[in-house]
Amino acid sequence: MRPVNTALKILGLSFRDTWQEFWTILIVHLLFLLGNILIIPGPPATLALFFYGNKIAHGETADERDFLNAIRNYWGPAWRWGFINLLVIGLLTGDYYLTGKLADNSNTVQFVQGLYVTLLAGWLLLQLFTLPFLFEQKQPLVLQAFLNAAVFIRKNLIFVLVLALLLALSLTVGTLAFMLTFAFGGAFVAFAGNHAVLKDLADH
Repeated sequence: MRPVNTALKILGLSFRDTWQEFWTILIVHLLFLLGNILIIPGPPATLALFFYGNKIAHGETADERDFLNAIRNYWGPAWRWGFINLLVIGLLTGDYYLTGKLADNSNTVQFVQGLYVTLLAGWLLLQLFTLPFLFEQKQPLVLQAFLNAAVFIRKNLIFVLVLALLLALSLTVGTLAFMLTFAFGGAFVAFAGNHAVLKDLADH
């Protein structure tokens, strides 16, 4: 039960942070969404959201100025991270589409497409911990952050799966409840990822 209890604790801390930072999150999350709508500042805005979440998880104060400064300070690493994501996600979704187009609708094709969906889900889950690790390293090295996140997931697989399920349920409920996920979802996920990484580092 320990992974479940740990996941519930992380979720509780994330809810607490979201409630305590309610008004600041409204501003930060709006800037985050705007950055992604404009596409070019999307990866830096995403990194900045996790930077904001990292400071809050550390018990520090943070506001929209910290978010905007992080966009500028982490523009390079953010786009290195973004390019890798575009490449991997593009390959997986492209292969999924081509597999369905070029082959008949057999069980083998469905299995291969299911494999691509699983790999994509795993890749997206990896990002939940990659960005927090980026801020805990001495240098914001993207490949090192990916490696650290992969090792973290391997060592804590059950905890990670339980946390992912709880986050998915929370975001689904938030979407149904007056679209709260639209206003707070990204920050909530950033808090969860940062708290999970910080707890693991504190335990070791």
